[in-house]
Amino acid sequence: MNRLSYLILMLFIISGCNEPDARKIVDKSIAFYNMDKLTNSTLEFTFRTARFKVMQNGGQFNYERFFSDSTGNVHDILSNDGFKRILDGKELKLDQKDTDKYRQSLNAVVYFLYLPLKLNDASVVKKYIGKSQIKGKTYHKIEISFEKSKEAGDHSDVFYYWFDIEDYSMDHFAYSSGGNRFRDVLRTQEVGGVIFQDYVNYQMPLDDSVTTVDKYDSLYEAGRLRVLSQIELKDIVLK
Repeated sequence: MNRLSYLILMLFIISGCNEPDARKIVDKSIAFYNMDKLTNSTLEFTFRTARFKVMQNGGQFNYERFFSDSTGNVHDILSNDGFKRILDGKELKLDQKDTDKYRQSLNAVVYFLYLPLKLNDASVVKKYIGKSQIKGKTYHKIEISFEKSKEAGDHSDVFYYWFDIEDYSMDHFAYSSGGNRFRDVLRTQEVGGVIFQDYVNYQMPLDDSVTTVDKYDSLYEAGRLRVLSQIELKDIVLK
């Protein structure tokens, strides 16, 4: 190996060693929100017109959703045993399409609520992308993908998260499942020592369907994203 090749190799090794570790960043963010308290707990909250009850204990989980609509009183249950929907006290026989739709909608609400804790699930693959500037603050940018597994659901999903380099708060994230989305923290609330976040949910600009979500921080910085909705949690109870 000549001197030039040796120097290039050493620079590559040094730069790799200096790159922040994605796992450590996520761990510090979980500590910031004190989310380890959710590992073995029951959490109740209201989101839009539904009341949720979420239990996690080791590898066991049970997610419940209660709401009323034109069909009657609905009670959805997602657990290690699968998904079922109960209408006015009687379990419905659902086809696979409806089962998947209701299961995914319930699981998505819980998943986003439990961020960044969910980023340490066994199926998660973390990749450090680099630093990013948003509204005058510097962030660690991390790409999240999933190994193929029953628990991971759609393993083709890719998410991007922005963590404040100072306190490791997770102020933004973006994804393309169900349409390109970018979320910005609206407010925080502390319940039982755990910090929960509400978000403003943005969608793609009318004049840009090409930019991929990993670059949505630049579109947000430029004020080009459109507000789609607000994600707000109410009446949170942690047991």
